[in-house]
Amino acid sequence: MQQVLIHVVPLFFALYAYVSLYSKTKAHPVIKGIALILILISSQYPAFCRSHFMGYGHSIPHFGIVLYCWLFATQLLMIIFGFGKDFIALLYRLKTRKALPHPTTTGVSLTAIAMVLAAWGSYAALSQPPIYRLDVTIKNLPQAFDGFTIAQLSDIHASPLLDRNRLVKVVERTNALQPDLIAITGDIVDGKTEARLHDVAPLADLVAPYGVFAIEGNHEHYAAYEAWMRVLPTLNIDMLFNEHRFIKKDGATIALAGITDPMAQRYHRSEPNVEKAIEGIPENMPIILLSHQVKYTKDYAKYPIALQLSGHTHGGQILGMHWLAQFLNKGFVKDYYRVGNLQLYVSRGTGLWYGFPIRLGISSEITLITLKASQN
Repeated sequence: MQQVLIHVVPLFFALYAYVSLYSKTKAHPVIKGIALILILISSQYPAFCRSHFMGYGHSIPHFGIVLYCWLFATQLLMIIFGFGKDFIALLYRLKTRKALPHPTTTGVSLTAIAMVLAAWGSYAALSQPPIYRLDVTIKNLPQAFDGFTIAQLSDIHASPLLDRNRLVKVVERTNALQPDLIAITGDIVDGKTEARLHDVAPLADLVAPYGVFAIEGNHEHYAAYEAWMRVLPTLNIDMLFNEHRFIKKDGATIALAGITDPMAQRYHRSEPNVEKAIEGIPENMPIILLSHQVKYTKDYAKYPIALQLSGHTHGGQILGMHWLAQFLNKGFVKDYYRVGNLQLYVSRGTGLWYGFPIRLGISSEITLITLKASQN
């Protein structure tokens, strides 16, 4: 059934976009035929990704994958524009009792705009993430940790689309920041180990004097979970599963805790447990929590957590549509929040999922967080 849906549902929306934008146009039949073929081909991008990205290697050139990504992004925008055009047409008909004029000009123009925006959005999605810097003041932070830096990477989503070459540069730029500690907050990879290890391997070159730590995301559960949980530690990554590590500097200590992802419940794996993760941490010791998802942050704020680092939302990816992502994630989507005594930073993502390969107005990021001691 899932295989049927991944083919049929995108096909339905693709046909909708074609009918909405081209059914009443006077465009040449050849143009309309080419448009229909390209729309139908691009509708199968999710199915292609699911089969090729998950289980196969690099048999298709990267440029071909990027081109297919652009076609799919164009189709996504055509669907959105189709809904918008039809809504306006409905209002126009209710007011004038007439159909919206100039259907050919409208259809061709919206398609052209979609193509240009998709090219821009695909480029933004695949380009190197900017550096975002943030100072966070922590209560009871020992003076030894004043100025301590944490580089956060999140939602890397290594795949043939966001491939090894891109990740090599991400690692180089992260190391150039010379962070004290590196935290990877989930969704590291999409695919099986035998296919994607080549793309993930550059993470082994991350360097930080106080360690490289990571937690799982929901995407780790979708393919070869057990294999990845064995492989990632071999890349010099300390994985945290409802547990913590003490970070010691100049005789002072803070705690770094990490929890599993709620998706674990579907696969009967270890569910997130904050109590277990912070058990044994001395009272008044600053705790930094790594949690991929942000839905339960208000529950986590009941615990003595100073700072939570999360991802998952990709910042919403498209300006305007990010409000939907914010609604789906209990009011959190990107940047800094304060929930009671808990401070939260939600990364916009260092990469993004291949199934929605576009960013418009919301860039990816590598985050450099500097801890500051409270002066009180």
